[in-house]
Amino acid sequence: MASSSAGDHAVNTKDAVEVLIHSLDDESSVVREASMAALYEIAPLNPMLVLDCCSVISRGGRKRFGNIAGVFTVMAHAVRAIDSKDVDPFFMSKLVKITLAEMISSKQDVNADWQRAASGLVVAIGMHMPDLMMEEISVHLSGPHSSLPAMVQTLADFASTGASLFIPRLKGVLLRVLPILGNVKDSQRPIFANAFKCWCQAALQHDHDSSFEAFLDADVLSFLNSVFELLLKVWVNSRDLKVRLTSVEALGQMVGLVSRSQLKAGLPRLIPTILDLYKKNQEVAFLATCSLHNLLNATLLSESGPPLLDFEELITILRTLLPVICINSRDGSDFATGLKTYNQIQHCFLTVGLVYPNDLFVFLLNVCKLKDEGLMIGTLCVLKHLLPRLSESWQVKSPSLVEAVKSLLDEQSLGVRKALAELIVVMASHCYVDGSCGELFVEFLVRHSAITDEEIKHYDSSRVVQKTVPFQYKTLEVNIGIVSPSELRSVCEKGLLLFAITIPEMEPILWPFMLKLIIPRRYSGAVATVCRCIAELCRYRLSYSSSLLPESRLFVDIPSPEELFARLVVLLHDPLAREQLSTRILTVLCYLSSLFPKNVSSFWQDEIPKMKAYVSDTEDLKQDYSYQETWDNMIINFLAETLDVIADSNWTISLGNAFSSQYVLYSGDDEHTSLLHRCLGMLLQKVEDKFYVRGKIDWMYTHANVSVATNRLGLAKGMGLVAASHLDTVLEKLKTILDNVGSSRLQRFLSFFSDRTKAENTDDIHASLALMYGYAARYAPSTVIEARIDALVGTNMLSRLLHVRHPDAKIAVITAIDLLGHAVISAAESGISFPLKKRDLMLDYVLALMGRDDLDASFDSSLELLHTQTLALNACTTLVSLEPRLTMETRNRILEATLGFFALPSEPSDVIDPLINSLITLLCAILLTSGEDGRSRAEQLLHMLRRIDQYISSDLDHLRRRGCTAVYELLLKFRSVCSSGYCPLGCAGSCIHGHQFIAQPTQRNSLNFSSKFLLPNREALNLGERVIVYLPRCADTNSEVRKVSSQILDLLFSLSLSLPRPFEPESDKEIEMAYSALGSLEDIVAILKSDASIDQSEVLNRIVSSVCTLLTKDELVATLYACVGAIRDKIRQSALGSVYAVVEFITRRGGELTEADISRISQSLLSATLYVSDKNLRQEVLSAICSLAECTISGVVFNEVLTAAERDIIRKDITRLRGSWPVQDAFYAFSQHAVLSVLFLDHVLSVLNQPAVNRDEAVKAETISSDENLERDGTSQAALLALTAFFRGGGKAGKRTVELSYSSVLCTLILQLGSCRGLALIGYVQPLRMLLPTFQSFCECVGDLEMGKILARHGEDIEADKWITLIHDLASCVAIKRPKEIQPICVALCKALNRNQKFQREAASAALSEFVRYSDGFGSLLEQLVEAMSLHAADESPIVRRLCLKGLVQIPGLYALHHATQVLELIVALLEDPDESVAFAAVQCLLVVLESSSFNIDPFLLNLCVRLRNLQVNLDVKIRAAAFAAFGALSKFSVRNKQNFLEQVHASFPRIILHVHDEDSGVRQSCKNTLWQLLPLLEVNDFSLLIGAPFNLDRRSDYEDFIRHITKLLLQHVPSRADTYLASIVQAFDAPSSVIQANAICFAACLISHLEDQRLFSYYYAQVFGLLTEKMSQSPDPLVRATRSSALSTLIKAGCSVK
Repeated sequence: MASSSAGDHAVNTKDAVEVLIHSLDDESSVVREASMAALYEIAPLNPMLVLDCCSVISRGGRKRFGNIAGVFTVMAHAVRAIDSKDVDPFFMSKLVKITLAEMISSKQDVNADWQRAASGLVVAIGMHMPDLMMEEISVHLSGPHSSLPAMVQTLADFASTGASLFIPRLKGVLLRVLPILGNVKDSQRPIFANAFKCWCQAALQHDHDSSFEAFLDADVLSFLNSVFELLLKVWVNSRDLKVRLTSVEALGQMVGLVSRSQLKAGLPRLIPTILDLYKKNQEVAFLATCSLHNLLNATLLSESGPPLLDFEELITILRTLLPVICINSRDGSDFATGLKTYNQIQHCFLTVGLVYPNDLFVFLLNVCKLKDEGLMIGTLCVLKHLLPRLSESWQVKSPSLVEAVKSLLDEQSLGVRKALAELIVVMASHCYVDGSCGELFVEFLVRHSAITDEEIKHYDSSRVVQKTVPFQYKTLEVNIGIVSPSELRSVCEKGLLLFAITIPEMEPILWPFMLKLIIPRRYSGAVATVCRCIAELCRYRLSYSSSLLPESRLFVDIPSPEELFARLVVLLHDPLAREQLSTRILTVLCYLSSLFPKNVSSFWQDEIPKMKAYVSDTEDLKQDYSYQETWDNMIINFLAETLDVIADSNWTISLGNAFSSQYVLYSGDDEHTSLLHRCLGMLLQKVEDKFYVRGKIDWMYTHANVSVATNRLGLAKGMGLVAASHLDTVLEKLKTILDNVGSSRLQRFLSFFSDRTKAENTDDIHASLALMYGYAARYAPSTVIEARIDALVGTNMLSRLLHVRHPDAKIAVITAIDLLGHAVISAAESGISFPLKKRDLMLDYVLALMGRDDLDASFDSSLELLHTQTLALNACTTLVSLEPRLTMETRNRILEATLGFFALPSEPSDVIDPLINSLITLLCAILLTSGEDGRSRAEQLLHMLRRIDQYISSDLDHLRRRGCTAVYELLLKFRSVCSSGYCPLGCAGSCIHGHQFIAQPTQRNSLNFSSKFLLPNREALNLGERVIVYLPRCADTNSEVRKVSSQILDLLFSLSLSLPRPFEPESDKEIEMAYSALGSLEDIVAILKSDASIDQSEVLNRIVSSVCTLLTKDELVATLYACVGAIRDKIRQSALGSVYAVVEFITRRGGELTEADISRISQSLLSATLYVSDKNLRQEVLSAICSLAECTISGVVFNEVLTAAERDIIRKDITRLRGSWPVQDAFYAFSQHAVLSVLFLDHVLSVLNQPAVNRDEAVKAETISSDENLERDGTSQAALLALTAFFRGGGKAGKRTVELSYSSVLCTLILQLGSCRGLALIGYVQPLRMLLPTFQSFCECVGDLEMGKILARHGEDIEADKWITLIHDLASCVAIKRPKEIQPICVALCKALNRNQKFQREAASAALSEFVRYSDGFGSLLEQLVEAMSLHAADESPIVRRLCLKGLVQIPGLYALHHATQVLELIVALLEDPDESVAFAAVQCLLVVLESSSFNIDPFLLNLCVRLRNLQVNLDVKIRAAAFAAFGALSKFSVRNKQNFLEQVHASFPRIILHVHDEDSGVRQSCKNTLWQLLPLLEVNDFSLLIGAPFNLDRRSDYEDFIRHITKLLLQHVPSRADTYLASIVQAFDAPSSVIQANAICFAACLISHLEDQRLFSYYYAQVFGLLTEKMSQSPDPLVRATRSSALSTLIKAGCSVK
């Protein structure tokens, strides 16, 4: 019997292996990999069986089996697994023959996957039986030539794998291979060459092993010599690159084995061959370099004798290698290859240098003289590499190296310069640099550290991207890595810092030589680095010396302190310059302070840290747009204070000469030249020698480029600084310049056509002259400025500067005019006041310059134009502020030209905002200086305010903000005019005009006028019109606008109370109320200024209250008349505020209005409703109408609105008007009326409660007449819309009415939801869409926002589950918030269950199933609910059935026990309901019941288990998951019937294990939870440990591990259940899910593999084996096939262990 079982097992195993082998050719990679893994596991158990089966497959070859490579791979693994003592020579010979036969049958590339696998198999056999393998291969080596490559490749692999086994057989291999080498084709030669390389590598591994010396005898070496000759003389001459390359690789290995004589004889051929390969790509170059390195080691460093190559013979090699060093690529693999090549070449040079150090040194220096870029870069890299390594031999030759390097300092190639800089650093670190050459090298590094960012950008933009050139060293078309200027600069900067910090030997060379490198222009870009080096040197020198002065004075060519100071001060200009230039300069100045006069050191120690702190945080500095101007002023002040501290005229003049001489350093650099102008100007301010000053300002103007705005401005400021001490000298110079440039206007006009450039040059000169005049006037002493300005303005000198066209020139002229005006103002502030002549003419000039010049198209609406206009507005403000007073014509021209600026966009804000501020300042100035008395000023004020109104009511925030700010500023200025003690020109406080009028009383007769004549009356302000314009802004969305508008109202009423009233006088009480209201308004303004977060509604309320009190009756009427515009405000919040103000005005002061006033006001409000589209705003307007109608007959309005509604319903499609229908908004207003609300609701409910028999019958028949559904009664629809408005009204009366009828309203709406859903299911969704807004309005009315959210989320869902969820959520929400309404609602819905309409029954059952949860406390009601739902559990509607069942399981409290039996009977019955939704609901209800331990489940336990097991295989994943969960929940009721329940557990346990890795995540989780509940019943602790956390089986591998562990535990603790489990598992092989099939296969294999019962094992082993090898092999799912392969491996291993 045992023999029979063993035989069957062998047959089964063989069949399984065959199946697995066939699966290696499966179309799925997953199956192939699984089969391969299975065979890998089986092979060590029975390698001969695997080999036997594989050999059968392999006989057919690739034509019969596609994945022959996989077969050979498995066979190789099996062969390696065989123990040496178990090797069958005959069988191995058979395998070798089969494999070799397959290999030689194909002419494919030997590197094909299957060829490599076959070779691996042969090598694996050879590791056991090398002689057998060699014998079989030897047979084929003498066969046809097509078989030779495969055999040779196999021998090469064998040598690489088992060198110790191959070496003894090397001689035999060579004996057979050498005779056929002469006939090998070119295509096969790479294989042979590679084989020789591998054989030689194997030989070299054991070259010094005495045990292998006998095998490397003279014959072997002779054979290798022969091969060496063949490869060298024949193969390396092949045209095929691959042949040449592999031959060179082989020769590179042979050079260590052949005789020295033969090697020497072969060198003339071998070396050129290797060098020739450098013409190819980088990969080839690397391989050639490796061979060359081996060759050099063999020829130069051999222990057998002297070098075989003289240095002269190496020159060609070295010349070839040098350009290859330059190879550099930034791309991945190419870069790595290039780096490896570089290292190999350096090894080659080091090998040569160790033998011929002096010759190599001379050679490298000579190559440097060839001026070949590639050779020079390579040479410099080699020198850098070898200097530290050959320092002993080369140290004495340092002068020659230094001279060679000096000769290369002027090379233009960036690559050469970079390599040279790196070499210089290495030389310095190894003491190759001394004083004679050190300065040259330092200058070289500094020169290339001075490369600017602009030069780098220009290089990057101009560099043309070229294709990679072939690697050819002979023509220098080498792909040299691109060296950018930034890389070169970085290398040089680092080198300088290394000199100064880490190489002490360089300190005598660097100091004080580095000081010389600060001055020259060519080193400007390196000043930061130079300064850093100087600071390091100074710190080092000061550590052992107290002063730097003695040493520096020993060098006569070192710059003087004045020259250094002049250079460094100007270079401070850019605080954001690279490498922290400003900080470096300031630091150096502190260190060098000892070189300057003694008294300056302490001043610098205090001042320089402040300047360094300002520029320390560059990011913070960038946030300040004026940082550059601030920094330049700091530099000028630093210079001025330094000169004051030094107080040495000779030193100052010397510094001035230094400044003058350094103009050439900044040629073309306008930024630094501008600062230099100012520095020189400040210095000349300190000089008293007028002759010296005159010469220097001539020099300054001569070296200024006035065509550049920056240079021009610096020149003007410099001249102005000089004018502070030498005004006449400067004016004389300016007049000379103007006279030399002068030309007639006609000539200038003609020059536009003849020579545009000449005109532009003239513009530049005029612009510079204008600026110089302006700054000269600005900085000049006030005591002498009047006569100079009169001379300038009173003649035609200024007019000659105004005819310019270029934008920069216009800006310059405008700036000059502004400066002239400020000079007059400054003089007046100093007590020297005088009028500016031709002021109006200058204003006209400024306005003309402010506009666009049609002749210059480039000067359009751009940032430049905006900047010009800002400057022009400032200049106009300055001129307007001067005497004489503006004329009316000039004032009007200014307003027309400037008011349009308010409409400018908000961006760019940094340009627009200053312009708007300048415009507002100008308007205020015009108001202050215009008008003869108060009335004229009031008229002017109203004129400007009305012009600004269009911006105040704009829909753009920035326009409203600008308008309000302008109005506020104008009112402030106007109040200053109207206040006591004011200036006759309108200035507030102390001003220059007061002094003028005191000094000249006869010139101003207006001082004698009475105040009444000078002040306007209140009527002139038009307060009614003004208030309704600014009041909406108090409710604006912009906080700034709200604050300013409240200030505007405060100013208006403050002014009005201070002005006389034209008619009846006010009573004392009215005056007291007015001032009280004004005080309240001022309090609000104060609060807004201090706290912008105050409640806006409270602020508006107080503002409106104050305004209502402050307005007179006529002003109030005017305000209400004009309210339409305010209500139609473009800002919704402002419009609402306007309506609120109107309501307050009517409520508080409506008794003062006449009937005519009320009529006109009501017309305005009604007309406003027609134009207001926002429904909330319209509601507010209608509320205002209701407030107005409180004292009239309200029924008329109500009837007219209803009639209008009916008319609109008939004539219009009201659904499209929803949200913007005025009548609907009227319903909202009426719903809040206390008297009408009850009648309104009763009317609507009566319409909705009408029977709808026809409609429900149509739904039942699933057909409907379109005419019936489209035909609607207009009154009913109006009532429905009115009901919606009633709910949305939110009034107290309406809400109280709804609360009283809450239950009837809710039941009606819920049942209507059911009917509307039925209509929606057949495509008629309009009723549902009309009902939902009504329901939503009801929720809002009763304050149930949660119910409203529920409707908003799911209101239109007509899918059964979502619709039922909606009803449940609504019922739950109502029950929680209104428990008292549950009983009346449930009573009404129970009656609805008896209706004929199916959808209404479904709605009622859905609501009742939820309400039953909250029926605790209503005993009689609960009995009624149970009776109704039990009766309808058999309803014809599946929805009603499952909803009634769900309701029954939710009976609360003790009532559940009373009805438990009745509920469980219904559950058991409905578990087999034909409708799956009902069955699913029954399972869910069962879970609910099982959650409570109070139910007696025993009578139903087994019945439930059977029905749940049937549902566990349901195709619906939800039912499946619920069934598993319910089965697990039954475990806690098994105490009294544990044994029977355990039988059910064991019957279901395999299914639970299989579905714990179900394809559905819900089923997986349910099965996991069920395992948690059931495993404790088995009373095995190990199970609990197995399913302990983490218990995640989502990954396939984790699940398979789980199967293995739980199988062991099951068979250990419940082995008697194995038969039952396996029977159930085998049935799962037919499961519809492929995942379950795969799980069953895995589970069955693991279970069988651990069976100890031989009977069961034999039975199920055969059964499962048969299924796996036959049925499961045909599965279309790759997961099943892959799992089958793993299972077969498991079964086979189990069978072997049993055997």
